[in-house]
Amino acid sequence: MTDQIREMAPTILEAIQKSNKILLHCHPYPDPDSVGSVLAMSAVLKKLGKNVTPIIGDTDYPQSLMEFPNCKWIQSKNYTQINSNEFDLFLILDSSSPSQITQIADINFPDSMNTIVIDHHATNSKFGNINLVEPTYSSTSQILYELFKLWGVEVNPDIAVCLFMGIFADTGGFKYQKSTPDTLQAASELAKINPDYHKLIFNLENNKKPIEVEMTGLALSSIQKYFSDHVVLSVIPYEEIKKRNLSKSDAMEGLVASLLKAVIGWDLVASLVEAEPNVVTVSLRTRDENRFDVSRIAKIVGEKGGGHRGAAGTTILEPLDKAKTTLLYAIEKTFPELGKQ
Repeated sequence: MTDQIREMAPTILEAIQKSNKILLHCHPYPDPDSVGSVLAMSAVLKKLGKNVTPIIGDTDYPQSLMEFPNCKWIQSKNYTQINSNEFDLFLILDSSSPSQITQIADINFPDSMNTIVIDHHATNSKFGNINLVEPTYSSTSQILYELFKLWGVEVNPDIAVCLFMGIFADTGGFKYQKSTPDTLQAASELAKINPDYHKLIFNLENNKKPIEVEMTGLALSSIQKYFSDHVVLSVIPYEEIKKRNLSKSDAMEGLVASLLKAVIGWDLVASLVEAEPNVVTVSLRTRDENRFDVSRIAKIVGEKGGGHRGAAGTTILEPLDKAKTTLLYAIEKTFPELGKQ
């Protein structure tokens, strides 16, 4: 546990205790850390007698996370569809910037609503009134577990499995560099509280639609190699998305990028999907995050980019070919050693 968490835990708890109506949200295309942290915090706030409103954000609730306990608490609304003046406090979890709250409109927080950011992304812009950002932590769920222990909150089986799944997913099943002994200790403690986490993992990893498998094949057949084959891109044009009547969530660029990363010698990989004309979503991955911090690329090339050293994403508002050129130029300028190995 870090000194910052110990020091800020009482401040955050005091802000919660002074509030009654509290808003939480999931970031666009929510993952298990986003959903798990929101559901776990919602359960704790309810224990404290608070009026809690968790919202899904810009996108639908993922089918792969339907086994999360109390997932029906999360309302199918985004920030533009609620009256923020009704809330005393907005707990912003697992979101590095306001664009992770909504991308539909610019956000203005009313003066009457306190804002607390709790996150683990190194690219976090610390946009809350109170900010607890721990980039060395595996996940927001791990940070929350430390806070709950400091607050003396009972972590029941429902809370435990939500936090466990957030940690499990954001560490890639404990494969990523931020899977520290403390991370494994937290996961072990949570698994002891609720050992029935296997079904959630199975549903998370085995819930693909046929069209998603087809899209994965299409993406893998579209790979292009650069910089002496150390940089590999998967490129899917809008025509392919339109022809199959796909949504953005069907494109699975994050999964594709992770598959490409598995290949020895492909040091930096990216999946580019032209989800709409002149709107290219990009997922970046690297095999060596100590040498290639892909979050730097994400922030340079596109709108609302960010993430982690080893995995990041962004959106480039350009035609696909130009977006690819923009990305390759940024990679070459940021990591000139690529191709010279």
